[in-house]
Amino acid sequence: MEKRVKIRKTVFGGAIARICCLALCLCLGLSISMTAQAASGKKVTPVTMAAVVGEEKTVTQQADKTSAALGILPAGTTVNVCGQTGSGKSGMYQIVYGNAIGYITQTACQPVCVDVAMTAALAAQAEAVKQQVAQAQAAAAALAAQQAALAQQAAVQQAALDQAQAEQKAPLPAGSGNVIFVGDSRTGQMANAVGGTAAWPGTAFVACFGGGVDWLSTAQAKKDVDQYVTPGSVIILNYGVNDLSRHNDYITTINRYAQDWISKGATVYFASVGPVGENEYGKRNWAVEYFNNQLNNRLDARIGRLNLYVFLTGSGYTTQADGLHYDGATYAAMFRFLMQSIGRI
Repeated sequence: MEKRVKIRKTVFGGAIARICCLALCLCLGLSISMTAQAASGKKVTPVTMAAVVGEEKTVTQQADKTSAALGILPAGTTVNVCGQTGSGKSGMYQIVYGNAIGYITQTACQPVCVDVAMTAALAAQAEAVKQQVAQAQAAAAALAAQQAALAQQAAVQQAALDQAQAEQKAPLPAGSGNVIFVGDSRTGQMANAVGGTAAWPGTAFVACFGGGVDWLSTAQAKKDVDQYVTPGSVIILNYGVNDLSRHNDYITTINRYAQDWISKGATVYFASVGPVGENEYGKRNWAVEYFNNQLNNRLDARIGRLNLYVFLTGSGYTTQADGLHYDGATYAAMFRFLMQSIGRI
């Protein structure tokens, strides 16, 4: 009896060394396989044991000999068996394979006797690896769902853009009432979203990216707009998000410009500043609302009002990562609203 015990200890000592060596060698870069149930659909019965591979064998991703391979186990390798499917020649063991779970034919393995403590250690290792695999699978599923949502959002934006372009009217003859959008980067990005003047002949977009009242009040800004103004023109101003505290200066500038444009036969509108999202620039919607209220109440009565803020707030809007600019679908909706408000679509 004493000799038998010693032989088992010797064999088991070699097995433990091989287990440690195997875990160290296979720890990096191994793919993830199914755990609670074989991906092939075969039921996995939980098992906790150590076994030695009698000859070089392929470890598969599923409980199927024809499944894709995870790797090769050399003869004499000791493995941690944590489950099994079937029995005999068709049976397979579920094993811990580095940081993955794989499968190997039962006939290729011989069980190794281990004590209670080692059995518990093997079970703990198998559970830890299975949890790691499950977490990786959950993360992959979450990533796939996120990518699907982004693809759906892109499709919605493209559909909105296609609709906006499909609704365009015939080109307006010179002097018969062209539309002139005047604003900052939001106006410029809106133009890009709907195809600009190329897609909407007779429509001009005068945009100063990052601009505010300091730019709008310059002679160059006035000149940039004046080149498009003819009798019947419609001018839509949408400035203010970059310098919301400058409402008094905007009122003075817009009233002065409007008097000149109206005298030339144009119609002038002020489109209220649209809402913002979370941003690091200190822009908040209460400040946007205050700015809009100041201009709505104090601009020349001959200047029309287009309540873009209420429209976007009510219909929904999506901002880009900076919280100030909108996505393509929102810009397309914004453009349609403004054009419909002045009877152009």
